[in-house]
Formats: sequence, structure tokens, C-alpha cells
Amino acid sequence: MAFISTDTYQGPALSRRALLLGGGALAATAALPAQAFQLQRSQVPGIDAGTLWVRLAGRDEQAHVRFRTPDGRLIDRGVQELSWTWRDWRDHDAFTWIDYRLFDCLALMQTRATIASGRAVCLHLTSGYRTRERNATIPAAAKNSQHCEGRAGDLWLDGFRPSETARLAQTCGAAGIGVYRNFTHVDVGGEGRRW
Repeated sequence: MAFISTDTYQGPALSRRALLLGGGALAATAALPAQAFQLQRSQVPGIDAGTLWVRLAGRDEQAHVRFRTPDGRLIDRGVQELSWTWRDWRDHDAFTWIDYRLFDCLALMQTRATIASGRAVCLHLTSGYRTRERNATIPAAAKNSQHCEGRAGDLWLDGFRPSETARLAQTCGAAGIGVYRNFTHVDVGGEGRRW
């Protein structure tokens, strides 16, 4: 795994408002994977729509993983590494393959957040995959949680409020979005769920 430094970035920044309230052309790129990865690049080395930089909240662990080639093809090893990062470390490191569409959505979010803020924006994962047994112990967790299907993440982005992260998730093609006090739920399950 590679780790990036944010100390050398000198590029221009867009306003956060322009990013979050951006037009339909940007949202449309989420539906066109190969084109999206060619178009959505930041000027920060290592941040583009084919990579994901993740820190596990509550653990001293991070990953910066390329999971798509520059022309948009999936990299199996990258999807595997990110799926491991998404593991249920609270339940003996239980692991499943994570739906790559979630990584597509989150990488596009991270890229746009980086462009808007003019610095590398890390994604902090508080909850990725959950076993059904552990999910059952979480108060108010949905019985058929997308976390158990490998399609969800609870997260925050450096410098962005949960409501801003939710608006960003919507422009990047997230199906389910939930706003909480300290994090945002993002998933690629059934369409149009908001809370």
C-alpha cells in the first residue's frame, strides 16, 4: 500500500459550494465509469476517481489503493485490498467482497472534495462491512442493512460536515444516504433512500 503526502500541492481550488451544488454534467460522469475516471482527476498526486485513500476510524490503519486503471478497468488486487480495509474488524476481521460500485462512488466523492478544498481529502471509515451477528447488536441498525451486503460505509471526509458529504454523495451516484451527527452513511443498494 502507498501513502501520500499533502505537503506539496500547489494547485487551484474550486469553491466548496460550486462542488456540492455542481451541475448535472458532473453527476452524469458517475454513470459512465471509463469516462468518469478520465475526467475526474485532481491535481493532488494520487487522488483521482480510480483510487481511494481511507483511514479506519478507531484504528491506526490507512490504505491508499488504486482499484481502476486510468482507462476505467477494475484492478482485482485493488478491489481485494479495499474489501479487506472494509472488513468487520470488530468481529474477528470478518471479510467479504465489497461491491466495487461503492468504491467508484466514494473515490469520485473524494476526488471532488479534494478539488474543492485544494488539498488531499482523506475518507475516514467508521463502519464498513458488518456481519449479521454484529449488526444485530447495534441499536437501530436496519435488519437488512446494506453493510451486511458489502454495499455501504459510514464515513466522514476531512473538513466536510455530514450534510455536505451527503450532498456530495448524491452528486456522485449514491443510492442510499443517511446523515448523522458525526458521519454520513453512503451505500449503493436500492435507489432513492434518504434519512
